Amino acid sequence: MKAAVWYGSRDIRIEDIATPEPGPGEVLLQVSRNGICGSDLHTYVGSDTGGAAMHVPGVVLGHEFAGIVREVGEGVTDLAVGTAVAVAPMEWCGTCWSCHHAWPQMCRKLALYGGYRLPLHGGLAPFVAVSRRSCYPVPAGLGVVEAALTEPMAVAVHAVRRGPSTLGATVLVLGAGPIGLGVLQAVRAGGAQATIVTDLSPARRAAAHTLGATAVVDPVGGDLRSAVRDIARQGVDIVFDTTASSVAFNQGIALVRPRGTIVSVAGWQEQARVDMGRAMVNEIDIRYSMTYEPETDFPATLAMLAGGGFDSATMISDHIPLERLVDDGLEELLHHADQHIKILVDPS
Repeated sequence: MKAAVWYGSRDIRIEDIATPEPGPGEVLLQVSRNGICGSDLHTYVGSDTGGAAMHVPGVVLGHEFAGIVREVGEGVTDLAVGTAVAVAPMEWCGTCWSCHHAWPQMCRKLALYGGYRLPLHGGLAPFVAVSRRSCYPVPAGLGVVEAALTEPMAVAVHAVRRGPSTLGATVLVLGAGPIGLGVLQAVRAGGAQATIVTDLSPARRAAAHTLGATAVVDPVGGDLRSAVRDIARQGVDIVFDTTASSVAFNQGIALVRPRGTIVSVAGWQEQARVDMGRAMVNEIDIRYSMTYEPETDFPATLAMLAGGGFDSATMISDHIPLERLVDDGLEELLHHADQHIKILVDPS
């Protein structure tokens, strides 16, 4: 079968590999779609920081995927062939302190399908073998193609759960990429009174309007301070930063109310320069969100997708074939990310 195999910086090859067989406790999936993540871009260009620096060469990329169970391995008795599933692409030790607290995303031996830390092939291939525990059945009313959004939207759901209650809250979302737009939808589902979204991209700002933001602002060309004051004179209750930009993060510090909360759900690739003095005098809570807790966040996300809480049609901007992954996927996002939200790859 053809697969997208990563060998190093800007060296992804579409090549033939053997179709996998499920081992004990595993299932074989026929992949329906695999989304391209910002972290895939960091891996593609050869970032030497964060998770991208820990990828294993010679492994099939892809960690945002859903598919159909085609075969089950020994010991798998509760998942039938033909079941559509979304994959939480984590493997964890189960014995460390974080695992004992049901926080596998912080496991000291955390590995991801797609080659982070261990040679676990990912979803950019027609078939992939994954552990049974990583599979979450797709509920009625949700297509398996759209279920490929589960992984990134679970990041947004987890970020919202890491913050205080959004019921009746005023919320500022910094950045309208896939995660920022996911956060927007999740806080609205959680009863936010008003939402403000910022982004440099006109297309992404338009998507935020479509998804129901109260106000949408260009953070450079617009007047974000006035937009916030029109809605919450004392400052917003909660800020979600998805940008990994010190400038944007400090905007959040300036615009959250005293004793408000900032949640960082950004893939930082460098050390931040944060206005800690201003955060201190206003007793601002700064929290961090790391991916998701699969057992909690995946069922909640699948239910939201099935119930229309996440607008799949707006979130999915393109479908491309596997052989166009580099040119129409990775390179396109590197140079024209502002024109896209989520590109899904069809590896069939």
